[in-house]
Amino acid sequence: MNYNLEFVKIAPSHEVAGVGFAGNIFIIMSALHHLKNDEDRMYVDMETNECICTEHDVVLHDTMNSWEYFFNQIKLNEDEPVVHMDIFQGKGDLTYNNRDVYLTPDSFIELRTKFYKNFQIKDYINIIVDEFYDSKIKGKNTLGIQVRLTDYTHGGHNFPPIEKYIARIKQILEESPEIEQIFVATDDGKVIPVLEETFDIPIIYWGDMFRADDENLHLDPHDRLHDDRELHRYNLGVECMKEIFTLTKCDHLLMAWTSSISIVASILSENIKNVYKI
Repeated sequence: MNYNLEFVKIAPSHEVAGVGFAGNIFIIMSALHHLKNDEDRMYVDMETNECICTEHDVVLHDTMNSWEYFFNQIKLNEDEPVVHMDIFQGKGDLTYNNRDVYLTPDSFIELRTKFYKNFQIKDYINIIVDEFYDSKIKGKNTLGIQVRLTDYTHGGHNFPPIEKYIARIKQILEESPEIEQIFVATDDGKVIPVLEETFDIPIIYWGDMFRADDENLHLDPHDRLHDDRELHRYNLGVECMKEIFTLTKCDHLLMAWTSSISIVASILSENIKNVYKI
């Protein structure tokens, strides 16, 4: 059976269909439970409705479907029966709030296989990430961490501040002294110098990325949508891909309190041997 997964708004107040880009990947992974055998296929429609990475009236990588900016997928044959569903109907049994289930990446081998059978990362993303891995991480025991702050620490959310992350990192380093460096994925650029001042091992990260700073704190979930840089929304997706797939290549992963970037990195793990939570 073939399935067409259309992204729609999860609430009228939302500016775009779906959620953040990593959250959209999580939604797709959850919907893959509908595929029961090797012949089943899924097509992701992020074109009918505007999503977080959609660039208006712009063709990128030969498509206006923003999922296909970053992943290849097989077009569904119109002559074959297709089940059309939106992201509400596609929801499976993956859980977002129970972080314990993501502490063992090997339990997701079947889902990982199913995901890559339907979607393949674009070559240009693989090249960028592999070059970073080869120059910064390969051969060095690396702890990957995701520090999720900004709107998650504002407006009634009681998520851990940077001090909680630092305390947990110190504990991990004491337990695993073989760790040589820390790769940081974060939405808040202010945490990077704090980590660099706190730890005496190298702190590595992707530079020139759109992150919160002292002048733009990103305290509203929609703040990230708006900026005047060229192809801003497309670049948000590129940056998310870079951080997720670098995390998958680290030896260890410290997950954010609750974040799809951490969850997706664990599910699609390449090298991760140990997963920790705050």
